[in-house]
Amino acid sequence: MNIKDISVCMASPDGDKAAFDFAQALASAHNAHLSCAAFTVLPPMILGYGDGSAGEVYASILQQTRDTMSGAWAKFEEGLNAQDPPVEMRHFEAFPNRVEALSAMNARHADIVIVRAPGKSDEQPHADMLEGVLLGGGRPVLIVPENWSRATVGERAMIAWDASREATRAMHDSLLLMQDDAKVCIATVDAKPGDTSHGAGPAWDVGAHLARHVGDVEVRNEDSIGRSTAEALMDVATSFDADLIVMGGYRHSRLQQAFLPGVTRTLLREAKVPLLLSH
Repeated sequence: MNIKDISVCMASPDGDKAAFDFAQALASAHNAHLSCAAFTVLPPMILGYGDGSAGEVYASILQQTRDTMSGAWAKFEEGLNAQDPPVEMRHFEAFPNRVEALSAMNARHADIVIVRAPGKSDEQPHADMLEGVLLGGGRPVLIVPENWSRATVGERAMIAWDASREATRAMHDSLLLMQDDAKVCIATVDAKPGDTSHGAGPAWDVGAHLARHVGDVEVRNEDSIGRSTAEALMDVATSFDADLIVMGGYRHSRLQQAFLPGVTRTLLREAKVPLLLSH
């Protein structure tokens, strides 16, 4: 299946410019429709005591947020008027607790969704957008680092393989982004043979399967040697000169993720190249 419908989720025209620019280049390369889910995230309600002025203060903050974001999105759209093909704007105004659900709903109408990688200092709303798309949207999500400037991915892809359902889904979703002559590295970390997991040889069978789809596949069974799994995977991606990391996302529950860093969460924060996640 070819990519024909791309959606990019944005919380700010300036902060998410790298994600939008990449989405636009990808849409142009695939002759695909591009929509932009433009979020205006409203401040949470203020609950106060005393002279009863909290409501007035909150109303003022709420209106200021709406005015600021309305102006920012209007300016952003002005710059799109000359674009060909045109970009479909989808505006969403939401309190923080609604961002995840709206992101999931929007994702279901696209082949792939693009979101900027959440920075170390901005947990929200990008984390909510990402979790909404990944866990509720049923679509692959491509996370673009803030400083990423290249227009393509998938020429040299590293697949983080742990023989899970999520990794299998991500690997097949990544074929949307790869050409027939793509070079792919399938990486495992501390993998052991097993009848119902990796089989007789970790990544052997999946490597043979993938080689029927793309031109050049290699398997690297990496030992962690004191590194975390995420660190070992990033080392492989660097040595392979990967322009894309592919992996299944969030195998643990979100409650566990709040207490355990997890491979997905670490790579979201630390990876220097785009990350394709599927759940």
